[in-house]
Amino acid sequence: MRTITAADGRTLAYEVVGDPDGTPVFWQHGTGDSRLCKHPDDSVTAAVGVKLVTADRPGVGGSSPKKPRGILDWVADAEAIADAAGLGRFVVAGHSGGGPHAMAIAEELGDRVTKVGLASSIAPFDHGVDRGMVTNKDLELIFRLSHVKWLAAAFGKVEAKHYEKHLHSFVANCAKEWPADRELFTDPVLEPMLEAEFAAAFEKGGVGALDDMWGFLDWGFAPEDVTQPVTMFVGDADDILDPGMSKSLSERLPDATLTTWSGAGHYGVYGRWPEFLSAIL
Repeated sequence: MRTITAADGRTLAYEVVGDPDGTPVFWQHGTGDSRLCKHPDDSVTAAVGVKLVTADRPGVGGSSPKKPRGILDWVADAEAIADAAGLGRFVVAGHSGGGPHAMAIAEELGDRVTKVGLASSIAPFDHGVDRGMVTNKDLELIFRLSHVKWLAAAFGKVEAKHYEKHLHSFVANCAKEWPADRELFTDPVLEPMLEAEFAAAFEKGGVGALDDMWGFLDWGFAPEDVTQPVTMFVGDADDILDPGMSKSLSERLPDATLTTWSGAGHYGVYGRWPEFLSAIL
């Protein structure tokens, strides 16, 4: 883990792996995930010719919380990390709740971002997309508590503390709850990575995930503002977000292509890592 200090004194944690001379890709982890959520074999990333940067958003893993925090507030932190990692122009990519954060970086940093890659991204709750398309019952409950954020925060901290103590059982339960991702969550290579990345995600009581979710209620920008080419993937068996979210989002982005992975779940990108990275280059 590498760290830098933000202008306001907060700590920001990030990792750099893969081919040091490869195409820079700045990966944005999903909500409830952390900087460690990537293919665990860095030689796989290197073989595609990618220099991969991953980072914990505020309140996740090694990064200090930031209050208040909207999606656009992440851009200054991301830019500081990109500078520290020696990135000039780069591709930005994101999974799930990392999708809006990737698009925010592209929209705000303009020509510094060459392309955008999205996997199972959440979409804004407008233009025909609503919170009912969040099909995971725990996430849907958090959204329903958005008018009493203190209660949602208390619920999240209790859940995070419990899961942090029972990581193996938590991952096993994910495999049970999300059938389309069962093969990934029981894979002998990916399962240890998932335990480690969830441990980092729960480290600060889940505050970072909650801040992501409040940010999803008002992005502060529109998908139409993202002018870079966007390459999108979604699994048609996603048990967490309705795949229709990705279709709706693709129709709003000015320059987007959407590919559907047959039989893939929400975490399908980690089982198709080389394919995804190659496509977004």
